[in-house]
Amino acid sequence: MKDNIFNEFKKGTKVFLNGEYGVIVDIDDLSTIIRWDTAKENDFEDWFLCWGSFVEMGGKIIDEGYAFIHIEDNGTLKIKK
Repeated sequence: MKDNIFNEFKKGTKVFLNGEYGVIVDIDDLSTIIRWDTAKENDFEDWFLCWGSFVEMGGKIIDEGYAFIHIEDNGTLKIKK
């Protein structure tokens, strides 16, 4: 991890926490929204300036090449074929 990990959390960053993968889909002032890689239509979570807690809980930034199962890199659900 880089010295100032908090600067690394930006839109499009892929993350991992508690066995779940996700992507940051929006950062707006105090809000930071993660879209988790699930088949649920609206599996979003607002981390509202809680990156310290996120990291303390074991959350981390993952490789940008990670391929999600249910969502695209931008957080939209994949189209089922």
